[in-house]
Amino acid sequence: MDFRCTHFAAARCRSCELLPLGVSGSADSKQSLLLQLFPDVSLQPMQFSSTPAGSRIRARLAVNWQSSPLTFGFFDQQQRIVPIADCPLHHPLISAAVPFLAEFIQQARLSPYDPDQDSGELKFVVLTAAPDSSQLMVQWVLRSQESISRIRSLWNRLSQSGQTTVHVMGAGIQSQRTSRIGADLEFSISQTQQLEIRFGELRLFFSPGGFVQTNHEIATRLYAAAGQRIALGIPGRVLDLYCGSGGFGLMAAMQGRRVLGLEKSQVAVENACTSAAVMGLNAEFRQCSLDASLEALADAGRFSTVICNPPRRGLDPASRALIQALAPQRVLYSSCSPQSLARDIQLLAPQFRPCWMQGFDMFPLTEHFEVLCELEQTGSKS
Repeated sequence: MDFRCTHFAAARCRSCELLPLGVSGSADSKQSLLLQLFPDVSLQPMQFSSTPAGSRIRARLAVNWQSSPLTFGFFDQQQRIVPIADCPLHHPLISAAVPFLAEFIQQARLSPYDPDQDSGELKFVVLTAAPDSSQLMVQWVLRSQESISRIRSLWNRLSQSGQTTVHVMGAGIQSQRTSRIGADLEFSISQTQQLEIRFGELRLFFSPGGFVQTNHEIATRLYAAAGQRIALGIPGRVLDLYCGSGGFGLMAAMQGRRVLGLEKSQVAVENACTSAAVMGLNAEFRQCSLDASLEALADAGRFSTVICNPPRRGLDPASRALIQALAPQRVLYSSCSPQSLARDIQLLAPQFRPCWMQGFDMFPLTEHFEVLCELEQTGSKS
């Protein structure tokens, strides 16, 4: 069934640039791109959902500083806010929270950020929904610490009276004049600072400033596919680079593998450790800068498989060098950019070659998607 959006039809929003192709047509175009970039790889069918409505469990909303009453939306290419608070892709928990957010902003006296004047406090509101528990997490992205005490005071009053649908709340400070979400400093607002989301049998925990896979259904399929590739692969220990909250490493641990995960975010490491403890898995997670040298793993022994899930820019030079020095028999690479994946495959050759690949339409009706690629060692080292 084709996806319908009144905002796209009225030309208010063009975020879903592939919407005219339909859901299956959009997925086909992404599969065609993979065929062009990787003609010699064993490419599996694209994983996509025929009903993407309500699939996004994470949303970043900007607050329009020029409107009264407050409106929420997205920045367009001209850095203007398109007033859309009811995106049909958003999980219903996110859309239902908008009235609460507007009331909270007014009561906490949060002035919306004006990028033209570099004034105001509230830059974004980031919402994350847990579909299985119907719980919601909110992060306020602010320009300074000026309103932290008011936010915390209001939260305490609302939570004690039971007048909130939010389970976890935090605040991040982004003082630079930028549209980047990543905060320089994080503050806890609610006493609970972890939201549990289940992806099939996988139980992951997230904090307000952490990374979450956007599409719950497709992320569940992605983690399951990674677990299957690990189960079919070479026995032995697994190293999980850029492990975040531990999703891929924990899937490997569920296959009976010993896992070591490395991640630069201490909060993400704490979340991963919580998951490992709750699930009773043999997985260790360490806070470690990913430009660390091979000596940092001198006590870790040999790994049969390395998992990596880098940001859109791909592997940094130190991580590539680490993979080449460790020389695992398999590399399982999850990428949100097929272009940077193609570059990294070339840079890892001739020591490694891709032997299996599958696309996952994590962002339906847009040009973005996730790719899971398995590389095997060729036996010759660069």
